[in-house]
Amino acid sequence: MSSIERISRKTFRNRVVAGSFPQFTGLREALESMKFVQADPIRSPARAQDLMLRQRVVTYSAGDLEQSFPDLNAEEGFLFAYGFMTPDVWQDLRWRPKGRLKKLEREILDAVAELGEAHPRHLDERFGQESVTNYWGGKSRASKQVLDHLHHHGYLRVCRRENGIRIYQVPDDGNPSSVDSLSRYRNLVLATAHVFGPTTQRFLVSELRYHNHLLATRKERVAVIDSLVDLGSLQHIEVDGVRYLWIRDAWQAEEIPDQVRILAPFDPLVRDRERFNHLWDWDYRFEAYVPAAKRQRGYYAMPVLYRDNVIGWANASVADRRLNVEFGYHRKRPRDKTFRSHSESEVEAMATFLGLESGQWQIEHRKP
Repeated sequence: MSSIERISRKTFRNRVVAGSFPQFTGLREALESMKFVQADPIRSPARAQDLMLRQRVVTYSAGDLEQSFPDLNAEEGFLFAYGFMTPDVWQDLRWRPKGRLKKLEREILDAVAELGEAHPRHLDERFGQESVTNYWGGKSRASKQVLDHLHHHGYLRVCRRENGIRIYQVPDDGNPSSVDSLSRYRNLVLATAHVFGPTTQRFLVSELRYHNHLLATRKERVAVIDSLVDLGSLQHIEVDGVRYLWIRDAWQAEEIPDQVRILAPFDPLVRDRERFNHLWDWDYRFEAYVPAAKRQRGYYAMPVLYRDNVIGWANASVADRRLNVEFGYHRKRPRDKTFRSHSESEVEAMATFLGLESGQWQIEHRKP
């Protein structure tokens, strides 16, 4: 059992923020180091994966990941959420359910192998456009649902995208990893801990609940985390009586840049809502799926980080090739000239990232 380091919340906040934004000169380097980047289809004003990568990859522009994906040695799949990942993480996610594939599944798998690369519409043309009830209670094409199922279980991989639509192919290796379930779960714990940095055991177990098929009981899953602590792969750190786990070597940065960052709602710094509250004493909520009348901050309100403090949120939209950003604040709006200068620089950087001309933006400040 490793010793438990105890630190103040201020020191902890500094470590978490300082380690959250490593800077990379290229997208391949970034993905190899980050291991996983969460994806989301909402574009407001850009997709989540692009908003996260722009904070970490020099000169990144919206859409670069989708355009470069075929050359990145990367995969798509579901870790704690759907996203882009390194091949080693994807291999540990692939698992085959008991029983044989159904007739339509076998036929679609054979069709993708025959085509080499398959757009969902190719399968619609071949197998018809019958609709079935999907996971969310809505309607999806039967062939699309089968494609999703085959991809989830590793029979197919995403080789590229066309206008955001996944294009599938049969993996060269054909079969998923032969690594035992215990080792695979251990690898997924470490991958998730690598993405988030210091977080709690409860958060790790909860985020990996979609992979509970690997280990039957919570006791077994917790035992894996305990074994990683015993081995020194994970280490404890205690803050105000809250015990976190982290991979210490991956979070050695100490400098807090004097800047403003507008973050994606799913950025690793803010996704753990309990840690968010512990660090900044307020609750951030993603409201895209909240009825409009009940929203407090906005459809796609993005957390705003100033130095090491998340001070509020921003809503951004583009109209007539002009970026409009409205800032809202948890407490008071900072009045110093430094904040004004850095917030303007961040909005200018976002406009450039979106492919807009320099200076084509405006800022508003939401009244309390």
